[in-house]
Amino acid sequence: MKVLILAAGLGTRLQPLTNDRPKALVKLKGKTFLEHALDKVSAEGCNDIVVNVHHFADQVEVLLNKKYPDHKINISDERQEILGTGGAIKHAQQFLGDEPFLVYNVDVISDIDLKLMLQEFKDSQADVLMAVRDRETVRKLCFDNKRLCGWKNKNTGELKGRDGKEFAFSGIQIIDPVILENMPSGNFSIIEYYVSIADKKKIIAYDHSHGMWMDLGTPERLEEAESIDPIY
Repeated sequence: MKVLILAAGLGTRLQPLTNDRPKALVKLKGKTFLEHALDKVSAEGCNDIVVNVHHFADQVEVLLNKKYPDHKINISDERQEILGTGGAIKHAQQFLGDEPFLVYNVDVISDIDLKLMLQEFKDSQADVLMAVRDRETVRKLCFDNKRLCGWKNKNTGELKGRDGKEFAFSGIQIIDPVILENMPSGNFSIIEYYVSIADKKKIIAYDHSHGMWMDLGTPERLEEAESIDPIY
């Protein structure tokens, strides 16, 4: 299975750590976020990888060439304009082929079993399988019998689509390339796009609430993650 690692983020919440490097090259336990993500997917047999780049893109390319010379890694270049989670996936389409592929956010760590997730994707005949958790967050996804039906901002009360059982997205998903056929180009959120097509496509939840998962997006969370042993 091919993998797209979303590594182009500015990492503004991690400043000043990202003042001179991309978020993907901030370190946890002596290894960059990108190395943790690459080692995670590689350990589960995924070695055909795409990495999107924007902020300090040259630094990412140097690391990949130095530490992963034996991997097949393509760069999806967003130097001119960062494209958001949706636009990044569409922009990388040329590298992703016609088989289901994994999308993995560079700033998460998890012990999720990607092989089991892929099997669930196949068994459910989903168009998109989204890893989700029962956790507190401002932005919640809504599901009706495991199928995505809406998106909710808990602070403002804004609801797009329909209400349902609430989960938080984990930044890990498996996508059938059919989803890309009518996807627009440009800068947009993949979540908002999914909600807009939820009545037409089978976008379902993969609940991994009982496993380990962390978002490394703030200095506080990064400090907390330093205490986890082992990470995976």
